[in-house]
Amino acid sequence: MDQYVSTVEEEPDHLFRRAAGPPTAGSIHLTVKEMLSGWKSIAVFLDDTSKGEKIGKSAAALAHRCRAHLIGIHGMSCNPAEHPSDSFARGKEAIDRVFARLRAAEEQKALAVGRLFTALSQKEGVSAEFRMIRSYRADNDTVLNSLHCDLVVISHPDPPGLPKGWSPERLLMASGVPVLIIPDGWKSETIGDNILVGWNASREARRAMADAMPFLSAAQSVTVLVVDPAKRADQHGEEPGADIALYLARQGVHVDVEQATSDGLPIGEVILSRAVDRGMDLIVIGAYNHARWAEIIFGGVTRTLLAQMSVPVLVSR
Repeated sequence: MDQYVSTVEEEPDHLFRRAAGPPTAGSIHLTVKEMLSGWKSIAVFLDDTSKGEKIGKSAAALAHRCRAHLIGIHGMSCNPAEHPSDSFARGKEAIDRVFARLRAAEEQKALAVGRLFTALSQKEGVSAEFRMIRSYRADNDTVLNSLHCDLVVISHPDPPGLPKGWSPERLLMASGVPVLIIPDGWKSETIGDNILVGWNASREARRAMADAMPFLSAAQSVTVLVVDPAKRADQHGEEPGADIALYLARQGVHVDVEQATSDGLPIGEVILSRAVDRGMDLIVIGAYNHARWAEIIFGGVTRTLLAQMSVPVLVSR
């Protein structure tokens, strides 16, 4: 695979060199803590399993970093007390008993998840609240509880606490809120120290970059990866990646630019491979740059990454 690598500091334009350095003492640049405070409300879907506890810990640690309010959400994917015989209940009294038992079971499950979430939040010392989504209101309340947050954190695959029938893609498309997806196999405690941004000069990629700015501004390193730039030469400008790198440098981001050719491989695989090889702990991408139906039929960068991800991904649209 061919690649081109440049750092912002190596560009001849003096603006690149000056913007890439860290903020000077007494400057008007924001501090790292102030940059991270761009997220004020973070939501996490979880349950009371070990998998739910792990994603809850990650979200609580992020909320502590950002000094953000943390919202724990548990959606009932199926009722824990439901029996096949329930559908044969006849008469108001019998039906009322079934519903009462189902509601009580949901509440007991929610209490268990709430206790776990409270313990995780208190350990990190963050402001927090817990919400339960009942099974009969799953669709409406899943969107409603996501709309008013800056970021939603979920595990992958089979996110605990996300109601049955919901996926990261559906949540993103329905709410428009950026989603941080953390794979089950992720062992590192750090997320966002070394970031790879998939850049294709699209509206979606630009939106993802803006949504990820609290991460980008505080990262130790950020690499903007442009795959097959010749295919979109008219949109990238004279030097693919250079303009967006200058934009990021002016935000105080320590940024490099890399160009790569896919050699016929899916672009999502190229991005993931580069992230793994370079030890990145976060990938930032814009979702569904092509028509939604085309993504379903032909796959795409987003679906490839979500299917094979071994590194946390912040996806936005």
